Amino acid sequence: MGDFLLDLRSNAERTLRKAAEFLSFYPDMQVDIYEQPEFGLVLSSADNSRIWGPYTSPDGSLFVGLCGRIGLEQKQWDEAARMEDQGGLACKYISKVYTEGGIHAVEGLSGNFVILLYNRPARKLFLITDRWGLIPAFRFDGGVGRLVYGSHPDAVADAAGESRNWDLTSFAEFVLAGRLSAPFTYYQKIKALTVASTTTLSFLENREISEQICSYFRFDFQPQTEQRLEEFSERFAAAFQNAVAKRTLAVLGRSAVALSGGLDSRTVLCAAPNRQQVVAFSCYDEENREFRIAKSIASKAGVEFIPLKRSFDYYGDHALLGTRISAGMGCIASNHFLGIRKELKSLGIENLLTGCYCDYLFKGLAVNKRLNRWTTRESLGRFDVSYYSAHFASNTALAVAARQRLEELFPPELRRYDTESAVLSVEQRRMFPLCYEEDNAERTIPQRVMGWYVPVADNGLMEIILSMSCPMKMNRRLFARMVEKVCGENICRIPDANTGAPVNASPFREAFHSHLGRVEAFYRKVVPSNATTGSWLNWSYYARQSRAIQSLWSSPSSDVLEIFRLVLGKDGFKSEIAAYEGRRIYLFLQLFTLKLWFDQRYR
Repeated sequence: MGDFLLDLRSNAERTLRKAAEFLSFYPDMQVDIYEQPEFGLVLSSADNSRIWGPYTSPDGSLFVGLCGRIGLEQKQWDEAARMEDQGGLACKYISKVYTEGGIHAVEGLSGNFVILLYNRPARKLFLITDRWGLIPAFRFDGGVGRLVYGSHPDAVADAAGESRNWDLTSFAEFVLAGRLSAPFTYYQKIKALTVASTTTLSFLENREISEQICSYFRFDFQPQTEQRLEEFSERFAAAFQNAVAKRTLAVLGRSAVALSGGLDSRTVLCAAPNRQQVVAFSCYDEENREFRIAKSIASKAGVEFIPLKRSFDYYGDHALLGTRISAGMGCIASNHFLGIRKELKSLGIENLLTGCYCDYLFKGLAVNKRLNRWTTRESLGRFDVSYYSAHFASNTALAVAARQRLEELFPPELRRYDTESAVLSVEQRRMFPLCYEEDNAERTIPQRVMGWYVPVADNGLMEIILSMSCPMKMNRRLFARMVEKVCGENICRIPDANTGAPVNASPFREAFHSHLGRVEAFYRKVVPSNATTGSWLNWSYYARQSRAIQSLWSSPSSDVLEIFRLVLGKDGFKSEIAAYEGRRIYLFLQLFTLKLWFDQRYR
């Protein structure tokens, strides 16, 4: 995939080549510049241009550019292939949809995308964001006729001359909460576009531009009753299989599934109808229980399994570039895939599929829950601004401003959290746009520099989400039923690495295995290493032992030190990594991410 920068200012003000250079994160990426009297456009891509490249109609009347990917059936790819014009198949198909059905038909496409479509005779340029908010899209308004849009906020800031016009509250929110709230960025005048919106830019006389932004999709929740759970799980399974099938077609090249021992990635793997065209891989530090479970799943599914062992400083070695690619808006601890980019390319992988966002969308990760310590069963809890990642407290003015920003997202009637409508509305505000969620570095990085093709970004699955009730999400009730139907009995018998029990095991058995897992976790605290029982890293150990991390953390700039003290107070900020114990290691990682971002932006 890649990025875009759209500059509607005069030719003299545009700095397209500078943006193109910034967005060329790897030498093998393709970056194209399009100069028009009305606008300038930069499109970068790590994808196969034959499939995903831009398209211009033979008479020059229509231009289509795509940042991201749309999800099409085989027959739709075939229709695009029959168009003899030059250009990428996906953009050809978009042009066909627009020509036959207008912009509303284009809005109905599935996928993770920003579509840029210029109708030259009508002098209209359309910018369409997906209904998930998966591809970041930002806007700068410098006054009449001085609009800049882009998928990377730093590229937009550089183009607009806004690089030091910081939003200090955003720095505080990231340090204390591990994420930003949409639509904010680190720049005061650069904000995210609305999810599922169409921006229509009409070019008038004397270089005047009319801008109209309209939403084309509403989150209209219609939760189903519990009596329909079984019937609904059948629909869910069919929608999930259809979404994966579209993203593993032979026309797209070789596909790989990032496989863990949990339920999400195994369901993606099993949903692929032609598994002989798919491989599975696991990144690991040691061959622990999760690794062995993933290997067993691949074997039972009849899929080639590729183990990719991480070096000790895998995360430290890729932290600087990962922060630059992700714009520092997601904790760099989630930079799981950048270090295997070279390996995936050498294997001929063009599609990276993951089970990302299933926890958010189908299992209520963004719901405030109570967890019974003994039975391990979930129930609805009380509202709190913190719901997944830990939030940290400070009494500075900036910290108070960050807290107020979070609270303003949820008016009092939602904070009462006493109706299903309120719970679902809170959940929606937390989830969308998805590119803003806590672990977004895990997704925005491969989305910008690798062929990440997101199975959940499908309109059929959006219909499932809008129909799910809160009880269906608790304890994975609906999701686990769907997994059984997609994966089958043999693979469902393989334990879920998160519970230690097979899929849809009895509550007693899940609780028993969960408590056994706590014993193993306690042992690893007594005898620590950089590995965990799961897929990812023990940061509490690694950050203290890694020379790469220590070197990157040393010598912070005066700018970032001042911000740390403004957020945490003079005595709240500690320079020693050892000062961040227990859950506070995540506070360090958020400070570390921001420090790396400043190092590259302002030195």
